[in-house]
Amino acid sequence: MEKFLDVLKDSALDSLKILPVIFLVYVLIEFLESRESEEKRLKKIFGNRFSPFFGAAIGIIPQCGFSVVATKLYQGGYILAGTLIAVYIATSDEALPIMFSRAVTESVVWGKLALIIAIKFVYACIAGFAINALIKKDVKEIKEDEDDVKEDEDGDGCCHHKITGKREALKTLLFHPLIHSLKIIAYVFVVSFAFGLIVELLVGEERLSAFLSSSLWLQPLLSGVVGLIPNCASSVLITELFCDGYLSLGGALAGLAANSGIGLAVLFKNGENVKKSLLIALTTFALALILGYGVTAITALI
Repeated sequence: MEKFLDVLKDSALDSLKILPVIFLVYVLIEFLESRESEEKRLKKIFGNRFSPFFGAAIGIIPQCGFSVVATKLYQGGYILAGTLIAVYIATSDEALPIMFSRAVTESVVWGKLALIIAIKFVYACIAGFAINALIKKDVKEIKEDEDDVKEDEDGDGCCHHKITGKREALKTLLFHPLIHSLKIIAYVFVVSFAFGLIVELLVGEERLSAFLSSSLWLQPLLSGVVGLIPNCASSVLITELFCDGYLSLGGALAGLAANSGIGLAVLFKNGENVKKSLLIALTTFALALILGYGVTAITALI
């Protein structure tokens, strides 16, 4: 019982430590999502030949609406599949806000955060340009008054709250981030508490370390499958396991590269061509596995 209470206490304290920082991060994200000018710039940026580069750069930014906007632009014929996949690979959903929040109190996480950002960005660029080069297809010119991509169109944000192109009131700018932060903190607490119990009461650190070492080559596959789940919980789980040392760098990269927020859900929900949507999803997953296993192989040799 004493160990149970210790795990409960440690998990609660660890979760509360990152709450203030993660709340401020989500306030900033909500503010950016509420700016109409941001969406206008997005559409212009995605419309040029360097769109995979800009798509990867934008995908890195932890804002839920980018993968949704990119998906809608692809469905409207305004960007190629390579650009969309670059956004998907670069997107990490809740990973970066959580890692940033943890890095404030755990300096070792800064290095992990930098590695994740750098590797995902470079890989997303390479994949996007390569796929677009193979497609060799023209795209429509993006105009500000297009009916297919409306400036004031509502979309689902992360964890399914609404994103609008209109400036939100102060109350909304604080309310959504607070609810979102509490939801993510709840996920973090559950993951931390569950694995704390496993380590302390069921398995033990030595056995867990031995299991993780023996399952090193399964981690990218399992993490990649989890990453495909279009829910905040999947990226929270992957991030927490990685930061706590239970998941390898290759495993984390595979899972976070496969994770596109709710982009894939929108792709299948609104897409008329199921085969194309499935091909994009499978390509993204395959590229995520290649990245995960490639990094795992390199780190095993070092």
